Amino acid sequence: MPTSRPAPPVETLLALMQSGDLRALDHLARAYGERLLAVARRRCDLPEDAEDAVQQALLAAGAAMTGYRGEGSPLAWLSTLVTRTCWRLNRKATRTADVADVPCTCDDPAEVAERRELGATLGDALMTLSRTDRLAFLLAAEGCSSVEIAERFSLTHDAVRSRLKRARKVLRAALEARDTLPAPRRTASASPTKGTLPDDDLAQFFAPAPHR
Repeated sequence: MPTSRPAPPVETLLALMQSGDLRALDHLARAYGERLLAVARRRCDLPEDAEDAVQQALLAAGAAMTGYRGEGSPLAWLSTLVTRTCWRLNRKATRTADVADVPCTCDDPAEVAERRELGATLGDALMTLSRTDRLAFLLAAEGCSSVEIAERFSLTHDAVRSRLKRARKVLRAALEARDTLPAPRRTASASPTKGTLPDDDLAQFFAPAPHR
């Protein structure tokens, strides 16, 4: 993995990408390689898949970069490609490997299989969102605040909240369709709102994986 170094100005990088200049791919790899690898390590079930996921995502970026129009940051765009690649690799591993042979920190292999199935369901649901909604949701899952997301997309704080609420509604519908949504936590003072995904439930699917 190339050592990270500062990327050229966004305007220069965007011009290189839109012209199909492969130097843009080198700049992207060197500027964001380590951060993309960190994303991959959190998203890939198998640690050895992380570097492959980044390399495959960069290749996909090279093939698609002429269509990049600068919506969001290059890092957010690349992080989406890495996350999508990790989901694909996870699904492939589920189809081709015995769950019992997959190294994990879980006591019950069935929990690993269930988490992968849920990840695939959520990944498919995310791909039905608009590009901006999807990127906003993924950035929020990575820990970005709504203020940071608003700045990246030149949106108001209320607009970001609306997009995140819409994304959670889509995810909840996908989980309900598979009867995999965790039972909501009820309290005496509040009841779950239909069509929204509670943050606690959302966190279990998108929280960074523990270090192994």
